[in-house]
Amino acid sequence: MNLEALFKISHGLYITGARDTQNRLIGSCVDAVMVVEASPAQIMISLGKNSFTCQNVLTSQKLSLSVLPMDIADSIIQTFGMKSSKTVDKWSNTPYHLYQDLPVLNQASAYMTLKVVQKIETATHWVFLCDVQSVEAGSMAPVLTYANYQNNKRKEKKMTESKKWVCTVCGYVYDGETPFEDLPDDWVCPLCGEPKSVFVQE
Repeated sequence: MNLEALFKISHGLYITGARDTQNRLIGSCVDAVMVVEASPAQIMISLGKNSFTCQNVLTSQKLSLSVLPMDIADSIIQTFGMKSSKTVDKWSNTPYHLYQDLPVLNQASAYMTLKVVQKIETATHWVFLCDVQSVEAGSMAPVLTYANYQNNKRKEKKMTESKKWVCTVCGYVYDGETPFEDLPDDWVCPLCGEPKSVFVQE
């Protein structure tokens, strides 16, 4: 069974916003969102059970949703998708404003607040059926789809892999996992001991 085929089903990328029991702003990056009804407006959203945001939405029964634009900074996706609100204040370095007392991205193509009216438990997720309490157009910029995001990641990886840094003194080719640009300033060629400055990109 080729599970990658499931990624051919079109869907977007979003940032959820919520508050924990200490009233801290929290949130996560999600891709499983679907408009169920237009009138009355209802949305279904799936959150991983291990997500700190999910655990708090189970209690609060409300959350915000920001629709990500194509030009969203990758750092925002990484912060909200790869870190936990339990230990990281994700909103501290993210441009946002409060909407109905919940955080939404300033750059969002659209944003809304949701109230949970029903939930379904799966093996690894909670699926929430939500009433749309309020919604705004935001920037209305073209939205980022999951397919766009994955294609861009693959292109970036290919570009990174195609870069070769060669020592002009001894000919050593750097092929380490860490991008050459991210190596510390005091790194030296493992063969001849020359500094980074003698390397050229091919």
